[in-house]
Amino acid sequence: MLHSRRDHQHTLLRLIGGYLGLGMVAIAIILAISPLPLDLNHLLLGWGIIGVSGALGYGLMGRWVQQLNQQQNYIDYLFGENPFPVWVCHRETERFLAVNRAAIATYGYSEAEFLRLRLGDLNSDRYANADRYANADRHPQPPQLYHHTRTGQELTVELTQIPCCYQNQPAQLMIIQDVTVQQQTALALQNQKVQYRILANNVPSSVVLLFDRDLYCTFAAGTDLQSFSRNQCSLEGRALAEALPPEVQACFEPLHHRALAGESFALELPLHDRTYLMSLLPIYDAQGEVSQAMSIAQDITERKRLEAQLHRSAFYDPVTHLPNKTWFLEHLQLQLTCCQAGKTGFFSVFFLELERFNSVKYSLGHSWAVQMMVATAERLVSCLNLADPVARVGDHSLALILTNLYTPLDATAIAEYIHQQLNQPLEIDSQELFSSVAIGIAVIDTPDRTEQSPEDVLQAADTAMNYARTQEGANHAIFAPQMSEAAAARFVLEADLRGAIQAQAFEVYYQPIIALETLELIGFEALMRWQHPRHGWIDPSRFIPVAEETGLMGLIDWWILGEACRQSAQWQKQWHGPQPLLLSVNVSGALLNQFGLRDRLRQVILTNRIPRGSLKLEITEPVLMQHPSAIQTILDPIHNLGIKLAVDDFGTGYSCLESLYHLPIDTIKIDTSFIQDMEQNADHLEIIGMMINLAQSLDIDITAEGIETPGQLARLRSLACRYGQGYLFHAPVPADQVLGLIERDRLGGWQIENSPFPLE
Repeated sequence: MLHSRRDHQHTLLRLIGGYLGLGMVAIAIILAISPLPLDLNHLLLGWGIIGVSGALGYGLMGRWVQQLNQQQNYIDYLFGENPFPVWVCHRETERFLAVNRAAIATYGYSEAEFLRLRLGDLNSDRYANADRYANADRHPQPPQLYHHTRTGQELTVELTQIPCCYQNQPAQLMIIQDVTVQQQTALALQNQKVQYRILANNVPSSVVLLFDRDLYCTFAAGTDLQSFSRNQCSLEGRALAEALPPEVQACFEPLHHRALAGESFALELPLHDRTYLMSLLPIYDAQGEVSQAMSIAQDITERKRLEAQLHRSAFYDPVTHLPNKTWFLEHLQLQLTCCQAGKTGFFSVFFLELERFNSVKYSLGHSWAVQMMVATAERLVSCLNLADPVARVGDHSLALILTNLYTPLDATAIAEYIHQQLNQPLEIDSQELFSSVAIGIAVIDTPDRTEQSPEDVLQAADTAMNYARTQEGANHAIFAPQMSEAAAARFVLEADLRGAIQAQAFEVYYQPIIALETLELIGFEALMRWQHPRHGWIDPSRFIPVAEETGLMGLIDWWILGEACRQSAQWQKQWHGPQPLLLSVNVSGALLNQFGLRDRLRQVILTNRIPRGSLKLEITEPVLMQHPSAIQTILDPIHNLGIKLAVDDFGTGYSCLESLYHLPIDTIKIDTSFIQDMEQNADHLEIIGMMINLAQSLDIDITAEGIETPGQLARLRSLACRYGQGYLFHAPVPADQVLGLIERDRLGGWQIENSPFPLE
C-alpha cells in the first residue's frame, strides 16, 4: 500500500543499470589515462568483473525486493480484508487517498466517490469538533465520532489514526470501528463492555501473528503480547521456537502446521492461567499457494468466567449451591431419552418436602433452614450412594433420581429407608435438628411412561408427595392417576379459600368453657367456620391444612382474632362473673413467626379494650415443641402483655409437661382422643390423671376438650380437672346466640341431665 511492486522493480533496475554504466565509464577512463598498454583481453576482463558483480548485486537486491513485495502482501491483506473500515487520508487536506472494501460497504460510497471526499465530509451534525483529532500526535486513545453514511444513517464510530507515508505524501492510516450497537446496549450490559476489534492493536486483549512456511514470525502485534512473555521486537524475524516460550510453542506449533496445510479453524486454548480463542487461517500468495499462517489469539478468560457464572446461576441454587429445578429437569430429560433408546433401565423419581423447613426458618432463622436442607441432601447422597447430586426443586423441596429402581415394592422400601436415615439428628453448628420429610414417588416402569415430559414426571412425584401429606399416618406415596383428581380438587379448594379470605366469608362460632366443679360459665373458645356458597359447611380439617401449606393461615388468624376480640368487648358489658369473661383463640405457627407480632397484639387489645388476663391464645403442641428455646423468645413478650397461653391438643405430640416448664404456659388442653376413650380405656384414664396431677404441681390449669357424656364429666371431676368444654354442655354457636348463653348461666347454670346437646 505504501509503495507498489513495480516501484521496487524499477528501483532495482535503475540501481543495476547505474552500476553497469558507471563501470563502463570507469573502464573507459582507465583506458584513456593508463600509461600501460592495455589490449582487448584486459578490456573484456574488466567488463566481465563488472557484469558478474552486477549480477550478484541484482540477485541480492532482488531478494530484498522480494521481501518488500512479501511484506506488501501482508499489508495489503490487513488493509483490504480487514472487516472494519480502513482508509488513508492526506495528513493536511484530509482528502481520501485509499479505502478498503469494508469502508465502501459500511458507508455506501463507491471507491471513486470516496476519493473525491474529505474526512470532514463524513462527520454528522452532532460532531462539532472534527479538527481536534486531525493531528496524529494526539493519537493514543481512539476518539468517538459521529459519521453519516451515503443514505444519511448516523454511525457512532471509534477512529484510530496512525501516521504514515502514502505515495510519497504525508498521510494518516485510519481504522474505524462501528460502535453504534455497543453504545445503544451499554446500559443493559452494566459496565460489562464487549469490544470486538480485529487485528493488531485494535482488538483488546489479543495478539495477531504471521508465520511463514519455515515457522519464522514475520508479523506480530496486539495489546496482549506481554502475556506471551515477548515484545514485538523479539518476535518478528525469529523462529517460532525462539520467539515463544516452550509451553506456548508446544501449543502453537501443531496449530500453525495445520493452518499451513490449508486448514482454517478456531478453538479455545488454555495458556498459563488464561484462556484464548485461537483463530487460524492460511494466507495465500499470488500463485494460490499457502505462504503463511495467520493466528489471532483473543483473551476470553473473563468471558469464560462470566459464562461459568451464568451457567451456575442458571443451573444451581444461589443459596444452597445445590442443583436447581432447571438442572434436574434437563437431567431427567436425558434419563428419559436414554431409557427410550434402551441405553438405561427404568427408574424412579423421588420428590421430598422438608416438613420442618418453615418452622426452622421462622424460629431459628433462614440460614439454619438452608443448612438443614443442605445437610439433608448430603445425607441422602451418602446413605443412597448416589452418583448424581440431589437437586433443590422448590423452596423446601428436594428431588432425586434412582436408576434401576422401578417396582412399587422396591420404591416403598427405599422410602422407608430414607425416613429411617432422616430420623437420625442432623448436626448443625453443634446443635441437633431433625429433618422429617414427606415423599412422593413417580415410578417409570413402562415404555409409555418414558415418553412423558420431565415436567410431567416431576409433577407426578410432587402430586404423590402432597397426597401422602393428606393421608393420616402416611409419609410417602407412589403416584397413581387418581391422585391428580384429588390434587385438582385441592387446587380448587385453595382458590375458593383465597376468595373467602378476600370476601371475609368466614364465621366465628363460640363454644362455652365450663368450670367443672361448679358448672359455671367462665368463657368461650372462638372456632372458625366456613360455609361454602356451593358445598355448604366445610370441615376445618379440610381447609386448615391447605391454609397452612399456602401461607394463608396467618391472614385467617388475624381476622378471627380481631373479630372475636370485637365481640368479646361487647359481651364483657353484659358479663356478671367475678372475673372477666375469658376468650380463647387458636393461633397457628405462621402467626407466631410474623414480624411485629407483639405490637400488633397490643394494638388489638387496646383497640377493643380487652381486660388483662381475659384473652388466651391456644397453640398446638407440635408448634411449641419443634424449637422450645426459640419459641420462648416469642411467647415471653406476648405473656407480658397480659395474654394467657394454652397448649392445645396436648398429648398428641412428643412433649412432656416438664418440657413446658420454662415456657410461659397457663393452661394445657387435653386432646379429645383421650377424653372419648377414658371410660373404656383404663390407660387413657390413668394418663389423664397423671397429666392433671403434674400440671397442678407446676401451677398450670387443665381444660378437657370433647366432653360428651355425664360419665366423662364425673371421672374428670374425680380427677380434679378444673375446666372443660364439649357437646355435653353446648355446641359451638354463632355470635348472636352468645348473650343467650351468658343469660342462661346467670339465671341457673348448666343442667347436665337435661342437656339439649347429646353426643353427635
